[in-house]
Amino acid sequence: MADALEQIKAEASRIEEDSLYSAKGHWEAAKPWAHRHLWLGIPTTICAAAAGVSAFSNHSVWSGIFAVVVAVGSALITFVNPSERHRRHCDAGNSYKALSNQSRIFRTIDCDVEKDLAALAAKLKELAQRRDDLNQGSPLIPRKAFEVARRGIEAGEASHEVDKKG
Repeated sequence: MADALEQIKAEASRIEEDSLYSAKGHWEAAKPWAHRHLWLGIPTTICAAAAGVSAFSNHSVWSGIFAVVVAVGSALITFVNPSERHRRHCDAGNSYKALSNQSRIFRTIDCDVEKDLAALAAKLKELAQRRDDLNQGSPLIPRKAFEVARRGIEAGEASHEVDKKG
């Protein structure tokens, strides 16, 4: 019985750790997409305004140049869709973090309170299935974002003060 409980706790710990790394990886992957959205959107907006002003000021060459820049910028924003990519990574990161938290609570509280191993095993399978579903439905984490996330976790960025005591 004790051995089975330890195996359940160990697997919950794996799910917790996997989910933590995935959450942080997705949050790191989201950052550049927010920047790309701004770097594409702000100049495109400024050029759109400049094209309008230059058209009314009879500066047709400048108006044409600005219009081409606006067309290219708008096409890039539509094709690359950085805001959607940012949102998807943030949503995945939040979902993985929720799973990590729930796995930790399961491992540290539920496993010590609930004595029915079958109920604990069923709950563990639910957590594992959620992880598998998230893995399948989430965008890929670029290697660089994963490495930044790993370094941050190893540096203690994901640790709580209460866990550092004792």
